[in-house]
Amino acid sequence: TKKFAGLFFPMKRTISIILLALISLGASAQTEKKKGFQGYDGGMMLHMGYLHGNIGTIGYQAKGITKGIGGAIRFHFGEHFRFGTEGYTSGMEQLDNGSYIDTFWAGLMGDFFWEVGRFMPYAGLTVGGGSMTSFLMMEGDKGDWHPEEKTIFNKTGFVAIDPYIGCDYIVSKAFHLTLKLDFLQGLSRQDLYLPTGPRLYLGFIFFH
Repeated sequence: TKKFAGLFFPMKRTISIILLALISLGASAQTEKKKGFQGYDGGMMLHMGYLHGNIGTIGYQAKGITKGIGGAIRFHFGEHFRFGTEGYTSGMEQLDNGSYIDTFWAGLMGDFFWEVGRFMPYAGLTVGGGSMTSFLMMEGDKGDWHPEEKTIFNKTGFVAIDPYIGCDYIVSKAFHLTLKLDFLQGLSRQDLYLPTGPRLYLGFIFFH
């Protein structure tokens, strides 16, 4: 805890700088040829990825396939900038006995996009908060009704910093298919052992 407590105030300054940068990007978008609010988009995405990380306090190496669901809504300003919010939940099974590491995060997002024919590449950043819930049954059987002594449960909140890149395929003016890749990072005053790795998202987005 002491190790991460020292990071708290620098972390707050870092997040403040990132948020101010996103707001500044939104303001700068107003100076483009096409000014002001230009509409919005939103939709749902499924994701899958491979994560890994060492839980040092118990000497456990967490790794495996994670999968989940979530969505986003973004408001368009100018020709290339979007600002909005998104949230996801992601689960990773462990030990083949019902153990798991689940992650939830949500936050404010900002990105730039460009249209190139039927493709719309984009890149951006989400800043917000989340929680990681770990349930690890080191020994025992999930099918019985016996108390399991060697079981660990932990829930830790964190500040979420999530850079991402992606590309839409423009099916029509009102409907896009999207493919996105991100790399979620977390900071916390507590001991945080957040498994990390890329997640690949596939979803559908409606434009208005």
